[in-house]
Amino acid sequence: MLEDEDSDRIEKICPVCKKEAIKRCSRCAMVYYCCVEHQQQDWKVHKTTCQPFKIFSNEQYGRFLVATRDIKAGEIVLKESPLVHGPAQITGPVCVGCLQGLEEKKYLDCDRCGWPVCKRSCQDSPSHQAECKFTIARGSKISIQHFYVPHPTYQCLMPVRCLLLAESDPARWETLLKLESHEEERRGSEQWRNDREGVAKLIPRFFKCENKWDEDEILRVVGIIQVNGHEVPMTEPSSVAIYNMASMLEHSCRPNLAKSFTNRGEVVMWAPNPIRRGDRLSICYTDVLWTTGNRLEHLQQTKMFRCECERCSDRTEYETYFSAVRCSGFQQDSKCKGYLLPVDNAQWTGEWQCLRCSKEVSGATVCQILERARMDLEAMEKHREDHCNRYMKHYSKWLTANHQYMVDVKISLSQVIGGKNPEAIKKIPYEKLMNKIKICQDLIALFEKICPAEARAFGATRFELHAALAELGRRSTEANNPAAAAVQLEDSLYNANECIRMLLHEPSMLMESKICAQARINANTLKALLGIKE
Repeated sequence: MLEDEDSDRIEKICPVCKKEAIKRCSRCAMVYYCCVEHQQQDWKVHKTTCQPFKIFSNEQYGRFLVATRDIKAGEIVLKESPLVHGPAQITGPVCVGCLQGLEEKKYLDCDRCGWPVCKRSCQDSPSHQAECKFTIARGSKISIQHFYVPHPTYQCLMPVRCLLLAESDPARWETLLKLESHEEERRGSEQWRNDREGVAKLIPRFFKCENKWDEDEILRVVGIIQVNGHEVPMTEPSSVAIYNMASMLEHSCRPNLAKSFTNRGEVVMWAPNPIRRGDRLSICYTDVLWTTGNRLEHLQQTKMFRCECERCSDRTEYETYFSAVRCSGFQQDSKCKGYLLPVDNAQWTGEWQCLRCSKEVSGATVCQILERARMDLEAMEKHREDHCNRYMKHYSKWLTANHQYMVDVKISLSQVIGGKNPEAIKKIPYEKLMNKIKICQDLIALFEKICPAEARAFGATRFELHAALAELGRRSTEANNPAAAAVQLEDSLYNANECIRMLLHEPSMLMESKICAQARINANTLKALLGIKE
């Protein structure tokens, strides 16, 4: 398709006939054609670069991507294979072919180099070949003995795979070197010192290649991995991959793109909501469901920058108070209903002040309560409804209803209530069913404000809400209330369809894909009940 557009930035010359053109490719908006026939002729060449964005750069942000046209909700913006894919730096032994975890006495050794594999075909994996030859050159095979703790040898694998690209695939190596490493910012930091004393010294010693790479080369590659690495949930434990174009997406704690993967390990960046032409494309480098203090600390330590996105600049996080604590919990006999937040948005360990009564509390006092809440959250059995309710009742004295830790428990509750099997929800009391619905609705309202592109959280919660509304509709039908039942079943269908939309791009091996498949089945059943024809 072609689209009319005036633009002074793009050359309006048809690449086929070299004549002046007035209509542009509607998919990427970056190439003009004189007619549809010439666009079709040029497609074999143009399709490799036809994407709805353009690369820009400046001193502040480096390279970043900007939408060159309006992007529709659900549209895939980028799909890309990895430059390098390998095990995480901190991991127990995994198969060097497929990167799946291994169990002691349930693995094989690569016949040539000794690195462990889960099956014989994995030793011939293309990603293993360069390191296999490199390991053989050291003069002795690898011998992995310990399987229950992070293995130090594995922290070398991903950097070595990157470094060996210089010989095995020079073009890919040059592309990798163009990615940001934050060498100067990292130098002297605790992480940099650990890498210097760890992997930078271990690689030459372990592989017996003291003269192959110097310390700075190894540390630069380690920086590239840490800054640009994407966690890939397609393996257990998760692995790490580096992508070229995806590495140019800027960070936002309220991004406009969702990230998924294909079964082949390609990254898929897509738009859960419409994106306007001219908007910068973003993903979140940390967890959008962490408090501002946790996000800032993680980004500073791992990505070497302080986030100043719109969400981080608003202490209230769009008046959700996701990172706030209750004033009354820190004042004896106080009835103040205000919330405490840091006085200085840049100092989340400094003084906190109530937005209502202006009472100040030391950061150390707040951190003490938050640390206790975090530890109790990690220790509790989230699959037990009584544990979840007990936690929420106890910590509601200090934490806001939307605080990260309370939201974490609510997500568990939304799945636990009536979620043991498809028949369990039919047996829960009406009050519990309504509580499940309210929890799901509250979570969705929160997600819409702070993380509207968080597809997995949205999809899973929409499914739980759909299931609860379907059960409510069933009970209304049995109570001979067809009007209420129709409304409830229609709402259930809407949420099932939203679940499908949000989880559509999840790979088949992940649970979210199974949830999406079940939502499709349920949606068809609801359509039949409601008399809706395709």
